[in-house]
Amino acid sequence: MRSRVLLPLGALFAASAWCVVLLAVRKYEYGDAGYKGLVWNLALAWIPLGLAALLVVACARRRSRLQLAALGLAWLLFLPNAPYVLTDFIHLGSSHRLFDSLIIASFAFTSLALGFTSLLLVQLVATRIAGALFGWLTAVVSLFAASVGIYLGRVQRISSWDVVGRPGRLWELARPRLDDPLGNRYLIGYVLLLGVFLTFAYAGLYGFTALVAAVKGEQEPVLGSKQQWPSP
Repeated sequence: MRSRVLLPLGALFAASAWCVVLLAVRKYEYGDAGYKGLVWNLALAWIPLGLAALLVVACARRRSRLQLAALGLAWLLFLPNAPYVLTDFIHLGSSHRLFDSLIIASFAFTSLALGFTSLLLVQLVATRIAGALFGWLTAVVSLFAASVGIYLGRVQRISSWDVVGRPGRLWELARPRLDDPLGNRYLIGYVLLLGVFLTFAYAGLYGFTALVAAVKGEQEPVLGSKQQWPSP
């Protein structure tokens, strides 16, 4: 059990370190490109994974539903920080674009892997509490909510900390949408397209983990038998 936890965690740490190495090589070879913000964004992408791990531990220790809900809400608040790095391609400069694309892609996909891993843990808890359907509903709703958060962060420059630090600013943005929910076609299109992409990408990861579990013998599919894929 410990190896199944440490292996993916070690891989995520290694991928994060590799991202920083690429950034250092870029600075040494071509000079500073102003990509230091990628390191901060990658650090923020680790927060949802930490909160998801705390949620799993709290569930295993049979904490109250209120405590689990508080951890889940905190996790959802920081979840957009992980896929947010996908939008950092807008910072791609005009020189050394091939190498810079590799750098940004490394940060983006590492951050996305962190977010999806945290979502897998949260779906595990939701499934244990209320069944597989609720687990998948939690996952899909969370991804679309994260898409809204990414829009707010990239377009409106709102961060996760602003929910506590500047709630008035969030209310100013929310009021026009409450009065006219369909008034911002750009927001609707952005959230729809990004949410669908994240959902399909996560479903692919989920299916891959199920396949790996079956290959390792946690579940041995037999031709013609009514086997079910393992829950996350």
